[in-house]
Order: sequence, then structure tokens, then C-alpha cells
Amino acid sequence: MKRPILPVVLLACTGLLAACDTTPPAVSTLIQQVTQACQSGNKDTLKACYSKQGVTSDQIDEQVGGWDAYFDKAASASPWTLQSVRYESVADAANDKSILPITVSMAQPSTAGGMATAPNIKVIGFILVMFKQAGGTQGGVTEYVGLDADGTAKFALVEPQK
Repeated sequence: MKRPILPVVLLACTGLLAACDTTPPAVSTLIQQVTQACQSGNKDTLKACYSKQGVTSDQIDEQVGGWDAYFDKAASASPWTLQSVRYESVADAANDKSILPITVSMAQPSTAGGMATAPNIKVIGFILVMFKQAGGTQGGVTEYVGLDADGTAKFALVEPQK
């Protein structure tokens, strides 16, 4: 009697793919929060995704302001819709053409043009959020992600150092 091999092979492949997912559980939770904020256009939900360690609410508001065009459903004839949200570790980011080398380098304390900058929490990777308009135009946001003091994943802010 022949056994159907294809279902067994597919099941094994599915298990291997799941095992290859290197997204930390805390980051998966953050991705869910970001997805919810983007789908609803809720800036308060998005603000909660940022680490408050060592930054002011004005600094977070300024960072969230960069998302305005994607959240404003009435401002254009073709509003932005969420396409995808994905995580890329710092180690893998150098091989990801979606992430600029300067973005990777700024994940660590650095000095450029005489100005020292550093993230407010240790960066472990990046979350890339992609949007699309009905006409095919694409845009997105790349945010630094790290682990906050309480162990939750949050967006980090890269700020000038005094």
C-alpha cells in the first residue's frame, strides 16, 4: 500500500519554515500593535509603540508626525493602505536592500558632521512598514526597534547627545 508522501512533505516544510522565523516574540507583539495602529489610523496607538526612556513626549510626537501622510485618509484622492509590516534584525539588515546603510549605522551611537547621536534604547533590529496607493505608488517607514526596560519591544528614537 502506497502512502501519500506529499502531505507529509508539506507538513515537514511548514514546520521548518515556522522554525526559521527569527522574529523575537516581543517584536511580534509590537508588529501586531503597529499593524493595528496603521489599519485604524490611530496615532495614539502608534505613540504607545515608542519607548519613552530618555525622551520627551514632544520628541515622540515629532516622530509620529512623520506618519501623518500615511494616516490621512481625506487628504488625497488615493489614500495610503497598509501593505506589510516586517522585522529585520540588525545582523540581517546589511543584506537587506530596503534598509539604507546609514540607517544601519545609526542604530549604534555615532557621530556625523560633528553631531553625536544615539538611540534611546539598544537597537536589535528594524521594523519596515510599507504602504501603497491605489495607483501603485508605494512608500513606507523604517523604525529602529529595541527592548524597553520592561522587556517589551518598542520603537527607539535616535536623538542628539549632549
